[in-house]
Amino acid sequence: MRFIDFPTPRERPPSKPSECNSERNARKYDDDYFWDNLSEEQIKELDAQIEDLERNRTDKSLSSSAVKQPPVPIDNPIEHLERKPTRDEKTTSATTYGLQSAPSTSHTPAYQPPPRRPARPGRALQSPYIDYGINDLKCSKVASRAYDVVCSATRRSTRNSSQSSSQGDYPDYYVSLKHLSESVKPGGKLFNTLAEIAIYALKDRKAKIPVKQILPLRIASLLQDGILDNGEINSAFQRSLHHLDRSQLVMFPVLQNIRFKRLDRTVGHFFLLVLNLREERFEVLDSMRSLVDINLKTCCNNLIIAIKELWRKHYPHSRKNIDKYQLIDINVPLQSNNHDCGFHMLMHCEHWNGINMPEFKEKYMPTIRKMLTYKWLQHPENNISWRCKMNIC
Repeated sequence: MRFIDFPTPRERPPSKPSECNSERNARKYDDDYFWDNLSEEQIKELDAQIEDLERNRTDKSLSSSAVKQPPVPIDNPIEHLERKPTRDEKTTSATTYGLQSAPSTSHTPAYQPPPRRPARPGRALQSPYIDYGINDLKCSKVASRAYDVVCSATRRSTRNSSQSSSQGDYPDYYVSLKHLSESVKPGGKLFNTLAEIAIYALKDRKAKIPVKQILPLRIASLLQDGILDNGEINSAFQRSLHHLDRSQLVMFPVLQNIRFKRLDRTVGHFFLLVLNLREERFEVLDSMRSLVDINLKTCCNNLIIAIKELWRKHYPHSRKNIDKYQLIDINVPLQSNNHDCGFHMLMHCEHWNGINMPEFKEKYMPTIRKMLTYKWLQHPENNISWRCKMNIC
């Protein structure tokens, strides 16, 4: 006696009238589902029906396997194991109930991982050219008034009687009101004498050994000429006076004379060369060129060779050995004209700290000229009665 794999009456799922003729099946096969109560014709009919169902299911599986379904990516194996099977993945045995299941219309979309927050580089990998600090420059009315008076003056002089320097490090510098006016007026180019005064005004005299030391403009000029054994050069590098090896940044403002053969004349250009002892490297900050320019690269290499030679002479036992320091280019705000390089150099000297450089756009340059002019006039060491001379109350 054989048994057919039919579910028990309690486990048999209820069938709908639309899916099969339940009444006819109940009349034919409603005697505890045993083969002994069936006739030969009914058994043959049931065997033929089972063979048809098996054939149809085989054809259907072959046709469905011909269409390639997109694979489900398994990015997370744990989530894949815990994922519930979809309707298409459930295997239903149609022969168990003697019925043919209808094709499924559901579609399982491909697995997509949840969106992740965009990764940002760490602070050490970020560009040093960061927009911070200078968002909107404004100038006071007093500074604007002083700037207007300076720009209108062309012949008066601010030169005082000759005086010797009280500190003995660097001699005093004086500038005429005419040179001051021609330097700071719109479109004016910075005079080297005024650049010396501006650099002197940027020095930090409160700290015994400042973090940032800015050397005079004439030091780089002497180094470009190959003058290394000079009283002023030795004084600038002397360890007992300045202790350059204890600072983090040693800045060399440079005025380079560039010879143009096509124009048959020499043009001066300001830029900044920095000895960064904290990062162990040399840095160049130029508002017009990069190290791709052969003139800039040649000038920087000559200055670096001279600085390394002077360092070996004045700091032979220092822990800071700069012989292997390399030169890199710092990305700084660029100028689109040929007269703002001196003011860019002064801004680099004031704001570059070895990590960040504030972004000052070219539209701020007139305001920067006014602010720097007023800062130089009211410097504590300016012993000229400039308010009375320019009738500013």
